[in-house]
Amino acid sequence: MKARMIQAFPTPVACLSYPKAGELNGRLKDLVMSRVKSGGKDFGYKRESAGDLASWGDPGLVELTRWVGRMAAQLVEKLAGVPLAEAYLRSREGESGSGKAPVVGVVASRSWASVYHSGDRHEPHFHPNTAWSAIYYVAAPGPCELDLLDPRPFVDYFDAGISLAGEDQRVRLTCTPGDLVLIPGWLRHAVPAFQDDGVRISLSWNLNYMARSG
Repeated sequence: MKARMIQAFPTPVACLSYPKAGELNGRLKDLVMSRVKSGGKDFGYKRESAGDLASWGDPGLVELTRWVGRMAAQLVEKLAGVPLAEAYLRSREGESGSGKAPVVGVVASRSWASVYHSGDRHEPHFHPNTAWSAIYYVAAPGPCELDLLDPRPFVDYFDAGISLAGEDQRVRLTCTPGDLVLIPGWLRHAVPAFQDDGVRISLSWNLNYMARSG
């Protein structure tokens, strides 16, 4: 008897380092703190900048945002095994034969900076109407932690005696300033309590696909 085993419904997660982080992050930290202090929003569990990062007019930030979009596009191509435009067309039945192939890119529909002080945390959440959530760590006195929650909603309801779904329904990523994390927009994630002195600063982008005629 022949049998085959698969692991169904995997969740893609990428973590990579920005090559120019060393020359950018110090200035970005000062810029974020200035923006949050002058017009930020205080949610009680963290402080957040107002307005999209693109409106700040900082060349280094513009370059970083473009890099984030390129990395997300390359991740999709690696996962799909085809160019981004072809992957986009395959996801839309009937569009592949209509005229020229579109030019497809990954762009930010919303972006912001987050500042955490000691005791701050962000409870589990996801980003609606978002293809990819991108998080870039600018500054922290220690490790930058991010919890990824099991997207299978019914795992907690079963006790089959032997668990093959994983004993823990959270995966904790540990990153450092200069790292970028890319996760699907539908994946719930949380920031555990920040216990260090100083501040932890991150940038976030909601990324979506943009297609135009070639």
